[in-house]
Amino acid sequence: MAAVPRVELEAPPGMAIALRVRLANRMMAAVLVRPQVDDWVSSEGEILPAGARIEPAYVYLLQGAEVRQTVTLRVPLHLKEGTRLTSALRFPGISEQAVAIALGVRGGDGDAPLPALECPLEVSLPLGDDAPRAGGDEFGSAAQASYSLVAGLAGLDMLPARWLVAELLTAVCQAGEAQTDSEAGRALLERLGRTRFFKNGVVAFASAQAPRWILSGLSATSGLHAAMGGQLGQGQLLHIWERWLLGLADADIERGDAAPEVRVPDVQLQAFAATLGTQADRWFANLLLGLALLSPRVASALEQIAARAPEPPPPPAEAAPRAGGDDVLGEDGSLGR
Repeated sequence: MAAVPRVELEAPPGMAIALRVRLANRMMAAVLVRPQVDDWVSSEGEILPAGARIEPAYVYLLQGAEVRQTVTLRVPLHLKEGTRLTSALRFPGISEQAVAIALGVRGGDGDAPLPALECPLEVSLPLGDDAPRAGGDEFGSAAQASYSLVAGLAGLDMLPARWLVAELLTAVCQAGEAQTDSEAGRALLERLGRTRFFKNGVVAFASAQAPRWILSGLSATSGLHAAMGGQLGQGQLLHIWERWLLGLADADIERGDAAPEVRVPDVQLQAFAATLGTQADRWFANLLLGLALLSPRVASALEQIAARAPEPPPPPAEAAPRAGGDDVLGEDGSLGR
């Protein structure tokens, strides 16, 4: 078992401590990391606030990836020299173990301003466990798939739901946009567009600023890309789950050998959303067509609504032809008569 890192420091009261943490993911799955810091516990048994601040507050780490975080603590004021303080840096949902932080309070330098005390810290997750070995046995692929699924589901408990909802809505709208190229999709949308149902939906989307909400959520997931240093498509949560699904085919358990990796083109949700912008009518129309494609139940309901659409207004009457003249281009019939 690998040793769990430990932090030993000395600082005067009131000093800020900046732990420059380099996180490495040695787990067999991507993981959402949201560290927490315990309050200080003094050698006299007092519990004192640590004033911890973590930047960024959480990061998403792919397997084998690294990222940096800064954990800022503050030594409480009015402590006697020689007092011992202990705390711990924890990683909930990832490891039961924690990085111990021990601090000895030394004498201060009067009222002189105190610069922050910086301390580098390297942490490999999971804490204290040996890194997984690929190909250890014939069931390694099955174990990795199961572990990835468990870790992914645990990460969803801490993940802001709006990110995933924004991607799901965009994916449904993208499927609906493809339906506008079909005759059936255009016909359904044309009939729905004449209903009060459609008009109410567009007004609701615009009033709630749903397009802006979706675009904001997609921007957050693209921020994961910058943190992980991957390609743009890899910053999307749905892409990560897609990789897990396709990864099930990477190895044949019965044969015991590796198969070629299954790859599909990345779905650029943010690029598609940019084409819709903040146009509530296009978002709502594509959402309806996407839901109709994915759910026969919704498709049946939309057909019933479309069947009650009022008839389209008659086309304007054509202007009567002017009398006289020998211009054959203005006459009915073929020029070849």
